[in-house]
Amino acid sequence: MDKRLLDQVQKALDAQQETIQRQQQMLDDQDAWTQQQLRKKDQDIAQLTASLTKLAQAQTQQAKDLPSLLEQLQTKISEQISVQSGWVSHRKAFAETMKLLTTESITLCNAQIRLTELMQTYQSTIAPQDNQNSVTSELETILGNLKNSQTTIKTMQGEISSSQSTIDKTQQSLTEELRQLERLSKR
Repeated sequence: MDKRLLDQVQKALDAQQETIQRQQQMLDDQDAWTQQQLRKKDQDIAQLTASLTKLAQAQTQQAKDLPSLLEQLQTKISEQISVQSGWVSHRKAFAETMKLLTTESITLCNAQIRLTELMQTYQSTIAPQDNQNSVTSELETILGNLKNSQTTIKTMQGEISSSQSTIDKTQQSLTEELRQLERLSKR
């Protein structure tokens, strides 16, 4: 009977030992899982820190670049204003030249009308030699004035062509500056 009691006690001790081992295994598994979670958490924190560092560096670089970009933008705007002023000046010179050309054209037309009238007078009356000399002299004067007016008109036309060419170049420059300005503003 003591042997049976001893066997039961031994079995109880063995069962208790197995329970202790299972509990130890559970504790070991729990500890391993906890360590794994801590390592994962450390990795997540490291990745987050790296991302925040990159973001801070990018924002710092943008903050450094911003004054330069603003300065470039201000320079482009100043250039644009300067080109615009030049264009307005050329346009004004072109308008004044056109006005002068119109005035000279009117003068030329009046001279041609006067010449026609004198020619009609000359043809309708056959005057004495003195009168013919007077009309011829007046005709030569008018012809001289016509030549001068034509020369002036040719000069004006040359100036207009030159002004138009300058205006075209200025307009192309303005268009290019505007494109560059739009590209800068989209950054």
